[in-house]
Amino acid sequence: GVRLTASLGTAFKAPTFNQLYFPFDFGNPDLDPERSRSVEVGVAGTHGGVRWSVNAYETRIEDLIDFDFSQIPNSININTARIRGLEGVARTHLWGWQVAGNLTAQDPRNRGSDAQRGKLLPRRAQLMAHLEADRRLGDWSAGFSVHAEGRRYDDIDNTRRLGAFALLDLRAAWALTDAVSLEGKIA
Repeated sequence: GVRLTASLGTAFKAPTFNQLYFPFDFGNPDLDPERSRSVEVGVAGTHGGVRWSVNAYETRIEDLIDFDFSQIPNSININTARIRGLEGVARTHLWGWQVAGNLTAQDPRNRGSDAQRGKLLPRRAQLMAHLEADRRLGDWSAGFSVHAEGRRYDDIDNTRRLGAFALLDLRAAWALTDAVSLEGKIA
């Protein structure tokens, strides 16, 4: 069957001690706390052994706490921000492997009334993907994860572009007993 979901939420996040008081122009004692409202709608189901879901979301944030090394102090509030996105998730068994992945496309925008209105929020990629696979063979298990994110900007003015990146993690484990295992990971 297919399942429909919807959620609404609010959040409050106070600035950390370091965001307020870290020396060398990083801290900003005038930071305001973040306040946000989120809405998410989704559809999920199972088809042909694949569990899947697709979710659309929007979060509006007042006084988003961020940092920008081109500003003094470096810790700043972004007056109003909006993040809209669409995320697809799938999980299945394929050739003896348990496989899961997700793909997220989002539009993280500064919606304030200042000169940065309409710019992308710093250090937030518009595209992100994650894939992981794990397999058990008797007392052994092995797996990998790949996480990739698209380009983004490092500053609120969108002048310093950061490149896309991908991370690969490899892992293996050997169950010595039911309660003890030896695990290794390369990240």
